[in-house]
Amino acid sequence: SRGTITSYEQPSISMKSRSKRNRKRRRGGIGCLVGDGGSDEVDGVKAASSLLRTEVVPLSRAYDIISGVITNVKKQNENESVADDAHDKHADGNRASHQMHDRRRVRIVHPYPFTFATFAKARWIGRTVVDIYHEEFGSYPRCYYEAGIKAGRILVSGGKVSCDYRVKGGDELTHTVHRHEPAVGLADMPLDHGGALVDQSETYPPVQIIYEDDSILVVDKPATLPIHPCGGYNFNSLFEILSLWRPNLYGSGKLFPVHRLDRLTSGLVLIAKSSALARSLGKCIMERDGCEKVYLCRVKGKFPLGLQKMNTKLDRSNGENHPWEFRYKYQTCETDSGEQESYSNKRPKCSIPPPCKDGEISIEHEAKGWRGGVSVSIRNKGASNMHTLAGMGYWMTDGLGHIVNDASLDDLIEKCEGSSLEEMLAATMGSTVEDSSKTNIARKQSALWLNFACPCRIASHKNGVCEAGEFHELKDENDRKGIKPAQTSFNLLAYDAILDTSLVLVKPVTGRTHQIRLHLQKLGHPIANDHCYGGELWFGDDEGKEICRKSREWLCRLDQGKMAAAIDDDDADSSTRCVPKNSTNADTPATESEIYHAAANRPRAEGESILDFIEKTCVWCARCRGVEKLDNSGSKHDNEAAVYQRTLMEYLVRSQGIWLHALQYSLKIKDEHHGYEKIRCYKTKHPSWATMPFTINNVNTI
Repeated sequence: SRGTITSYEQPSISMKSRSKRNRKRRRGGIGCLVGDGGSDEVDGVKAASSLLRTEVVPLSRAYDIISGVITNVKKQNENESVADDAHDKHADGNRASHQMHDRRRVRIVHPYPFTFATFAKARWIGRTVVDIYHEEFGSYPRCYYEAGIKAGRILVSGGKVSCDYRVKGGDELTHTVHRHEPAVGLADMPLDHGGALVDQSETYPPVQIIYEDDSILVVDKPATLPIHPCGGYNFNSLFEILSLWRPNLYGSGKLFPVHRLDRLTSGLVLIAKSSALARSLGKCIMERDGCEKVYLCRVKGKFPLGLQKMNTKLDRSNGENHPWEFRYKYQTCETDSGEQESYSNKRPKCSIPPPCKDGEISIEHEAKGWRGGVSVSIRNKGASNMHTLAGMGYWMTDGLGHIVNDASLDDLIEKCEGSSLEEMLAATMGSTVEDSSKTNIARKQSALWLNFACPCRIASHKNGVCEAGEFHELKDENDRKGIKPAQTSFNLLAYDAILDTSLVLVKPVTGRTHQIRLHLQKLGHPIANDHCYGGELWFGDDEGKEICRKSREWLCRLDQGKMAAAIDDDDADSSTRCVPKNSTNADTPATESEIYHAAANRPRAEGESILDFIEKTCVWCARCRGVEKLDNSGSKHDNEAAVYQRTLMEYLVRSQGIWLHALQYSLKIKDEHHGYEKIRCYKTKHPSWATMPFTINNVNTI
C-alpha cells in the first residue's frame, strides 16, 4: 500500500500493427516503445522489453511541492514510489484542506525510450539528414541533431550515417529518444455517503463509464485527456489508458473510435467494439442522420447581447437590422378586392425553409424570400472550378426547427427569466429526441434557439490554430481551399450577474474543428476560460490562478537557479538564460546551451548501451533537474524524483480544461436481432462549473 498513490506496471507492450507499406519491414517502424535487452542488437535498440511505469496521483500532492513539503524526494528502493517519503512529513493546514476537499487526480507516465520512424518524403530526397531534422522538426536545435547522428540516436535504414548523408527514396529515418509526456487528468476520486474522499485503488476506473454492452462503450472523458495519441501525448491518451487498465476487454484492436472530442473539452465519448459499428455510427454522425449532439458551455457576458455590441452603429429605432441577421420577407399576392395580402396568412411557419442548411446558403426557389446575412464563396471539395456559398449570419427557430421570424435577441433572454436550470433543460432538450409526446412537443415549440452559420478553417495544422469569419482577406485559392461551411444552434439556460457569465446549451449541426469555440468567439461570447479563443485562462478561479503563479515561481527557480531573481524581469537579456523563461517540456524547444551541457559534451562510454546513453543525455531530464544540475544526471532515483515533481508543476501552469462539455448524444443504432433501427440516447451528469449558482436579474435560478 502506498496511501493514495496508485502505481502499476505493464510488463510487456504489444506493438501496434503497421501500415500495409511497412508490414514486411522489421518490427520497430512507425513509432514504438523500445527496451534495453542487454545487448547492442541494431546498435542497442531491441524490441520492447522494458517496463512502462505509470502513477495515478492526487492533484493535492502537487501542493506539497509548492509549499516545500517535498524538498528532496528519494526512493528507498526500486519498488517504492518517488513520492513515498512525503507521507512521513508533516503537512500544513493548506495541504490538509486541499487533500480533504480536492477530488482531482492526475496520471503520470514515467519517461521511456521511444523510437520515432518515418519513410523519406519526396521533398526530402537529396537533402542532408541533419538539414531535414533541423528544418522539419523543431524540438531541438541543430547541434542536438548533429550530436544525435554521430552518437547513433538517429539512424537511416537501421544504420549510422554522417551528418552530410543525402537522403534517398525508400530510406527510413529513425530517432530514438527518452520520451516525456505531460500529465493528464482522470476521473475524480469518489466520495462516500458521508461526503469524505474514498481512497483510490487500482480497480477504480480512470474514466467514468456511462454505458457499456457487447457492442459499444460510452465514457465521460475528463478535460486535458486526448482521445488518441497525438503530439506530446502517447500513453497518456484515452485509448491507451483503457487498454492498459483492462487489456483483456479494451486492449489493442478491441476498441474503435466513433468521433473526436478536443483534449480540453470534457464529456461523452462513444467507442465501438467493432470496426463495422464504428463505420456505421461514424456515417450516421457525418450524414447527420438521426444524430443529435448537445453540449453545455459557460461563456462571457449576457448571451446573446454581445452581437449588439459588435455593431455600435446599428440604429434599431429606425428599424435597421443587424448585417448578420437573416430575416424572411413574406411574399404578397393581390386579393379579389385588389388589396395586397401576405402569404404568411396562408403558409405555416414550418414550411418556411431556413436560410442555411449545414452552413450553406439554400439555393431553392423558396429560400429567395430571405434577406440579410453574408454570403462567402468557397470551393467545393474535389471540384476544381466549382464553388458554393457558405452563409454567415443568424436566425431564430423554435425547438422543432420552425422559423420564428419576429423573435429578437432579447426574447432569448426573456425565455429563461424566472426558470430553473432543470426547467430550461427540459424545455430545450426534452427527454429524448424520439419523444413525440404532446408535452415534449409543446416544450420544444416554446423554446427559442439562435442559429448561427459562419465558415471555419484550420489556419495552422501544425499549431492547431483555427479561425472563423468571412475570409475576404484571403485572396490565394490555396488558402481558401480549407474554408468549410459550419452551423451551430444556441439556447440560453441561465445568467450569472455576479461573474457576468451565461450557461448556454449548444447543438452543433456540422462538426468542424473547434467549431463551437470559434462560433462563440465570433458572436462576442467566448467560452469564459478558453484562452485560445478570447477567454481568460483562470477566469473566475482565483485559487487556480494563485496556484499557477506559485507553480511558475517554482519552475522559474528550477530553470534559473541562483539567477532567478536577477533575471525575473521580462526585459532581461534572454542570452543570460540557459532555459527559456516560462518553459515547459511539452511546449518549449531545447536551447543550444541545454544541449551542450546535457548531451553534446557527454560522449557515449565504451560498452554503454544506446538506451542508457539516451537516458543519461536526455535534455528533458536535465531540465527537470534544474539549471544547476544540467550536466550532472545524479542517481537514477534522484532523476526520477525530479521528473515527477516537474511533471506535476507543469500540469498546474497549463489549462486544466475549458468550460465546454459534451452532455448528450442521440443517434440511430441498428438492432441486429430485430432488424430495425432505434435511437439511443446517452447523457452525462452536469460538470461542476454548470451547477454553480446562476442568477437572472440577481435572482438565484438554481
